[in-house]
Amino acid sequence: MKKCLLMIFLFMFVTPVQAHWIALDSAAKQGEAHYFDPDTLHRDGQFRKIWMLSSYDEKQKGGYYSVKSLYELDCMENKARSITMLLYPDKEGAGTVIGAHHEESQDWFGYSVSSIFKYIADAVCDKRK
Repeated sequence: MKKCLLMIFLFMFVTPVQAHWIALDSAAKQGEAHYFDPDTLHRDGQFRKIWMLSSYDEKQKGGYYSVKSLYELDCMENKARSITMLLYPDKEGAGTVIGAHHEESQDWFGYSVSSIFKYIADAVCDKRK
């Protein structure tokens, strides 16, 4: 029952009327593309939460072609952590969810200057403060 309610909540939360995905072309590896939706940005002090879409040319282990992920960024410490991941059978992340993971990780990870997280942090973190 808990999982059913969680899935319903996730569907309601990540089904925007029209997502406004911004491509992160310079951060893409061959065969994959990454995007973020600035309309989902949530600010809380030095922290930012934002939805990302990763799309793959080839089917990934687990049978998905794309994944939408909610990440939290620590703008002061240049760290990130995963909160929610939704797996999709199509490249646009618009089909039926075929897998989900929701657990706010306590493990923050640092990211390199060539990471997709660095590109997103540059776009959503106000470094002037």
